[in-house]
Amino acid sequence: MATDHRVAVRKLVEQGVLTEAQFEAVMGTLAADEQRPRGKIVAEIAAYIGAGLVFGGIALVIGSSWDGLSRGGQVAVLIAVSIGLVLGALALVGGPSQLFGRAAPGSRVRLAAALLALATGSIAGTVGTALDNGSTDAGKWAVLAGLAAAVLGYVAVPSVIGMLVCGVFSAAVIPSVLGDRTGVAEVWIGLGMLVVGGIWFALSRIGGFVETWLGYAIGVGISLIGALVVDVDDWWWAFLLSLLVAAVCFALFAQQRSTVLVVGGGLAVALATGQAVTEWTDSVLAAAVAVLVVGAVVLGIGAYLLTKAPKPAA
Repeated sequence: MATDHRVAVRKLVEQGVLTEAQFEAVMGTLAADEQRPRGKIVAEIAAYIGAGLVFGGIALVIGSSWDGLSRGGQVAVLIAVSIGLVLGALALVGGPSQLFGRAAPGSRVRLAAALLALATGSIAGTVGTALDNGSTDAGKWAVLAGLAAAVLGYVAVPSVIGMLVCGVFSAAVIPSVLGDRTGVAEVWIGLGMLVVGGIWFALSRIGGFVETWLGYAIGVGISLIGALVVDVDDWWWAFLLSLLVAAVCFALFAQQRSTVLVVGGGLAVALATGQAVTEWTDSVLAAAVAVLVVGAVVLGIGAYLLTKAPKPAA
């Protein structure tokens, strides 16, 4: 079975889908999964449950006495929690020398990534609490600190959960920085989110993440949210941005056959169609029917072309 896997993955390298480094990473992960005993799986599940309970217990203890603490005390508690989580992650991976791509993939590394994800939240909370003076600047700096911590945590220990945390904070950074500024229209927030989504697309295209499909999914999500934000301010901009997202998805799909891309492109087209019809007819029902009709027509054309396409030689 291992030989079959190696041959199949090697074909992806020959086709240019994977690099040699990615090939070795995939084979290492497959070998680790095949060798994992059942007891180790149970131990990993128990470790995640334990980590969640410990963090939940800390949150309950802090919550019960939070209002009685001064701001300095609150910041000190959050700093202690952040340091504890980071030190726990370091211990799991085997020390600082194992960070930044050197740690071998495994259950300990995955748990360390989860701890770093929790530390990102506590670091953002630390900055927000320290700067909280009744203004909106505290939230902005908290999000920026969270984004910096998330990126650093992912680079130190690349993981799926690290990608998700980076996605959440990168999606929040543009609205938090521009949303409360007077005179800034939603169109600029939407354009900013489209730029962030474009960064996710670009990094995913060059293989910058441990899971390319998830990088594309995050890019699609952020970009479409940006288009929806613009829709509040100017539907024409929203329509054009949605079509732009669709074009990017389909262009990338022509190079990499990722299901996420074609699904994201379809969603973007549906969103653009709904925005246009809603504006022209001022009817949600008409928009829904239009999306349904356009979808059925495109689906029929695509199915017809697929059935007429020449079959590959055996």
